Amino acid sequence: MINSFFTQIVMTVIAIGVLFFYVHPTFTNIGKIQESVVLYQGEIEKVTDVNKKLANLTQILDEIQYKDILSLNTYLPDSVDHMAVSADILNMAVESDVFLESIKSNEGVSSALPTESTVKHIFVLGITGTYINIKSFLSRLEENNYPLEAHDFTISASETDLMKANLNVVTYSFNNSI
Repeated sequence: MINSFFTQIVMTVIAIGVLFFYVHPTFTNIGKIQESVVLYQGEIEKVTDVNKKLANLTQILDEIQYKDILSLNTYLPDSVDHMAVSADILNMAVESDVFLESIKSNEGVSSALPTESTVKHIFVLGITGTYINIKSFLSRLEENNYPLEAHDFTISASETDLMKANLNVVTYSFNNSI
């Protein structure tokens, strides 16, 4: 009887030892693995959502016509060649039969903030001509291949048939630093 009682105590101690040293760590490890699986599944869902959004945006980008991309590069270039714009303004003045008295490019002055998507380029002009010719010049500014806006326009009459106009012509380029 002592032998069977002693055997029962030893078996109970072994069972408790197995429970604490094998079963408990195994269940704890299984719990950690299940937490990792749930976290992994959540991250997979997030990545899947991002991939869907990326696929949608890529599809939209692929649907843009090549001629539209060229037009965008024309109307909102990455940089503005100040000499080319000045030459275009001079050609417009010649075609409109106005005298371009002065043209000054504020090339070093950029009004773009780091958070803005465009850079503003200002050209200060002084022109002289008849009212009709100045009007023709402004019309040509509107019909140019890239956007030129007339800002701070002042016009004054002289004793002759000619008028003098001062204006700022503004164009924009895309700010790549965003």
